[in-house]
Amino acid sequence: MLNAESILFNTQIFMRNLLYISFALLFLTACDRSHDGVLDDSFETQVVDIVTYTGLDGDNHATFRLDGRDDDPAITLFSNVAAESLNKVKENERLLLTYSVTHRATDNSYWHIDALGYSRIINDSLRVNANPLDTYSMRPIKLHSAWRTGEFINIYGQVETTSKNRLLYMMIDRDTKYNDTVDAYLVHDLLGTPSDSIFQWRDFYMSVNVAALKSPNAPCHTLRLHLNDENNLKITHRDFHIK
Repeated sequence: MLNAESILFNTQIFMRNLLYISFALLFLTACDRSHDGVLDDSFETQVVDIVTYTGLDGDNHATFRLDGRDDDPAITLFSNVAAESLNKVKENERLLLTYSVTHRATDNSYWHIDALGYSRIINDSLRVNANPLDTYSMRPIKLHSAWRTGEFINIYGQVETTSKNRLLYMMIDRDTKYNDTVDAYLVHDLLGTPSDSIFQWRDFYMSVNVAALKSPNAPCHTLRLHLNDENNLKITHRDFHIK
């Protein structure tokens, strides 16, 4: 069932984790290799993806699931990360993973990877408004990208940095939750933080589970996410095909 409670996260801890992302955001790097003076056409690449931690394999190494764009098949990632390196990461937690691929299955169902590092991101599920929509704070963000992978809507953007806690979550309008098009809003509440505690803009990643809208009993075909986006004031919403 959809949860109407709000989520509170600690900005200081979250932004400290994002210091790691600052170098990881080189989404694709490559270097040529040569052997005995002969140029090799293969590349060593590093990529960054939002993945789901799916537990340990038989060798006690972490495995991850990389959901395909929209409804493309998922890929299992077998890593070199030992259990003790996960630092209390919970199974089914969504993470920002930096890795390189060492081997791909012929059917592309699994990859073996060298995991280079991870950062925690905002994990949440869709919420439903308990009060009128105009009572919720929707401070602006700067959206860089938003996309669906399987049962998740993923968002990469920037928010104002503060030294206080805040609320940031995706909420659907209960009056539309049984419609063909469901209206959703990105609630961003600084919880009364004074203006002198607001600093520069910082990156954030979040992944929201929208499985409730993809269930056979839900008529939703489109999730319409209304945004207060300072990067593009003319675009007031983004639509995501659900089924």
